Amino acid sequence: MKNIKLKIEKIISLLSDGLYEREEIVALTFLSAIAGKPVFLYGPPGTAKSFIAKRISSAFKESKYFGYLMQRFSTPEDIFGPISLEELKNDRYIRKIEGYLPDCDFAFLDEIWKSTPAILNTLLTIINERVFKNGYKEIKVPLKALISASNETPPEGQGLEALYDRFIMRLMVSPMKNKDNFEKILQNTEANSYIEIDDDLKISTDEWIKMRDEANNIKLSKTVIDVIHNIKLSIEKFNEDNRDIAIYVSDRRWQHISYLLKMSSYLNDKNEVDIYETFLIDNCLWSLEEHIETVKKIVENAVRLSYDLNNENINEWRESFKDLQEKVDNEFYNLEKKYDTENIDDKEYIAKTLNINMDEYGNIGDTIIYIPLKQLGKKGYFYPLDIGRNQTKKFRCNFNGTDKYTIEINSAISVNGFVSNRLSKNYEYLADGEAEYYMNKVSAKKITKYQKEEYTKLINSLISSIDNIIIDLKDNFFKNEKKSKSIFISEEKFNFFTDMFNSYIDNIESEKLDAEKLKSEIENHDTV
Repeated sequence: MKNIKLKIEKIISLLSDGLYEREEIVALTFLSAIAGKPVFLYGPPGTAKSFIAKRISSAFKESKYFGYLMQRFSTPEDIFGPISLEELKNDRYIRKIEGYLPDCDFAFLDEIWKSTPAILNTLLTIINERVFKNGYKEIKVPLKALISASNETPPEGQGLEALYDRFIMRLMVSPMKNKDNFEKILQNTEANSYIEIDDDLKISTDEWIKMRDEANNIKLSKTVIDVIHNIKLSIEKFNEDNRDIAIYVSDRRWQHISYLLKMSSYLNDKNEVDIYETFLIDNCLWSLEEHIETVKKIVENAVRLSYDLNNENINEWRESFKDLQEKVDNEFYNLEKKYDTENIDDKEYIAKTLNINMDEYGNIGDTIIYIPLKQLGKKGYFYPLDIGRNQTKKFRCNFNGTDKYTIEINSAISVNGFVSNRLSKNYEYLADGEAEYYMNKVSAKKITKYQKEEYTKLINSLISSIDNIIIDLKDNFFKNEKKSKSIFISEEKFNFFTDMFNSYIDNIESEKLDAEKLKSEIENHDTV
C-alpha cells in the first residue's frame, strides 16, 4: 500500500485528540490492533483505558465493540452470551452470541484478572485460534483486537501465565504529570470516547487482512537481530542474579514481538525492520511493574551497542591523520620508546592477563602475571610475579633476545588448575605477547621551510576534509530523520538516537581539535 504511513499518522492524530500524555499509548494500542495482537493496559482507575479502547475501535469500518468490567461474580453468560432457551428445549447448549464478545471484532475487558477460570480459559482459545465453540459448532470469531486492563498484574499460582503471555503489548498508563495538560482536562469536561473519522480514512476488514499479510513479508535487518540477541542475553544475565523476579519471555512471545516490529516497519513505509523500530520491544517484555525500568535499560543498552554511526570516510580520515601524526613525530622530533608498565617496588613490570584452567574440573578463569621489564631483549627463562605480586614458578617467561615474550605454564598447573600448588619439572607453551609502548618525544629537530609548508598543506587538507565529513553526516542524519522515525515511537525515545548522534559528532569535533593542535604545532616549529 502506498502512502500508508500518512494514513496511519492521520488516524493516530484523530484518536489521540484530547488524550494528553496518552499519544504513545494510543499509537501502540492501534498498532497492536492492526497486527491482531492482544494488549494489556496497566494502570490505576480513571486513566482513560476504556476510553482508548473505544477510540481504537472507531478507526475501523463497521466495527462491533464489546466492553465489560470483570468481577469475581462474572459468568460466561456476561461475556459470551446467554444460553438459548429455544435451543435448550432441543437438548442443544447454544449461546445467543449476538452483541457479545464472540460476535465482535473489538473487545475491552476491564479488571481482567478478577474473572473466573471458565471465562479466562475460553478467552485463551479465542486468542489462540480465533474460534468459539458454541454447542456442537465452532464459530469463527471476527476479533481484531482484545484490549484488557487492570491496576494489577495477574496473581501468582492462579494458572494465568498462559493467558498473560498472549498479551504481547503491555503498556503502563500513568496518571497525568504535566501541569498544563492537567489544566486542559479540567477545562475540557465533555471529552467523548466517540471520535469522527471519515469512512475513506477508516480501515476496512479487507485492508486489515492485506496489511497483516504484507507485513509478514518484511524482513528483520541484521542490526535488529543483533539487538534482539543482546536483549535476550541481558535478560538471561538479569535472571541469574534476580531469580525471585525473573523476566520470562517465551519463544512464542519473541515471534509475536518480531511480527509487531514488522508491522510497525510496514506501516512506516519501510522495506525492512531497522534499529529505530526496536524501541517498541521494551513494551513487550515486562511481566511485573518491577521489570519496567530494568527492561527499558536493557533495550537501551542493546540499541546503543548496535547503533553503528561509523562510516568509511571518517575511518579513512582517522587513518590519514594517524599516519600524518607519525610522520610529524618522526621528522620533527628525536624519539624514544616508552613502555606501558606498572610500578611494583620501584621496578617496572608488564601486566599480562591469562585465561587458564582454574581447577581440576576444567573451570576457566582469568589471572594476571607481571613480567619484569628489565628482562626485555635478554635471553633465558625467568619467573614472573603472580597476582599477589610474589614470584611464581607456575609460569615461566622468555624474551628470546627480543621485545616479544613467550609464556609457558607448568605442566602440573595446566592439568590440575591454577589453585593447585603441585609443580612438575616440565613446562608447556601457553601464550605470547609484546611489550606495548609509545614513542616519547625527547627533543625537537629543526626542519626546513619546505617541510613545514608541505606538512601545513597536508594538515589543512585534513581539517577541510573533516569539516566536510561533519557537514555530510549532519545533512544525512537530519534528511533521513523523518524517514527513520517511527510513528509509534515517542519524541522522547527518538531523542535517544539524536543524543547518540550528537555525542558521535562531538567526538569527531574533538578529533578535529586534535588536528588543529597538530596544525599549530607544525606552524610553530623552528626551521633551519
